[in-house]
Amino acid sequence: MNPSESERGTKQREMMAKVPARYSGRAHWAFINVTTVGGVCLCVALLEHPLWWEWLFVPGFFVFANAFEWWIHRGPMHHPTRGLRMLYVRHTLQHHVFYPADDMSFRDPRELFYVLFPPFALPVLLIVNLPIPLLLGSLVSANLAWLFFASVLSYYFVYEWFHFAHHLRQDSWLGRRALVGWFRRHHTRHHELALMEKGNFNVSFPLWDWLLGTMLPEDDGQMGTTGDAS
Repeated sequence: MNPSESERGTKQREMMAKVPARYSGRAHWAFINVTTVGGVCLCVALLEHPLWWEWLFVPGFFVFANAFEWWIHRGPMHHPTRGLRMLYVRHTLQHHVFYPADDMSFRDPRELFYVLFPPFALPVLLIVNLPIPLLLGSLVSANLAWLFFASVLSYYFVYEWFHFAHHLRQDSWLGRRALVGWFRRHHTRHHELALMEKGNFNVSFPLWDWLLGTMLPEDDGQMGTTGDAS
C-alpha cells in the first residue's frame, strides 16, 4: 500500500534531516559536469593520431555501458547483493522512497543528494572497469584505452543528465520538452511501487529494456499521476 501524503512528507523531512549540513546540491551537480567533461577532454587530448577504425569502437562502448546500466539497476540496485548492499540502500530504500511515481520532482537543490550518484561513484566505476582499457591498451592500442575511458565518462555524464531531467519539475524549461517528457514517463513507470522490480531499468536510452523485454507499457492502469507536489 502506498503511504499517505502526510506519511510521505514526514519521511521526506526525516531523510532531508540526514543530509550532511555541508552538502550543496549545486556543488554536487557542478562536480559531476566538470569532472566528466574535463575527463573526456583529457582522454581525447591523449589520443595519438587515432585511426578511423578505432573511432568505430565508441558506439560499441556506449552499447556496453547501456547494458551495464540495465544490469546494475535490475540487480544490485533493487536486490541486496553481497558487497554491493550500499547500492540497494541508496536506490531502493532512499531514492524510491523519496520519489514515488506521483511525486517525482525535487523542490530544493539539497534533494539532489537523493537523485545523483555520490561523488565517489565515478572513480569507483572507473576502477571497476579498469581491466578493460588495460586489456585494450596492451592487445590493440593505447588509443582504444583512452577512447574507452572517454566513453565511460561521457555515458556517466549522459546518465546523470537524464536522471536529473527525470526529476525536474514538469513545468521547468527542460521539463517541458517533448522528448524529455517521454523519457520521464519511462522512468516514472519504474518508480511505480508495484513495477519497480519488473522493468524500465534503463534510466537513459532504453535499448536493453527493449532488447530484453523489460519495457513496461505506458498505460496499464497501474501508474500514478506524475504531478509536482509541493
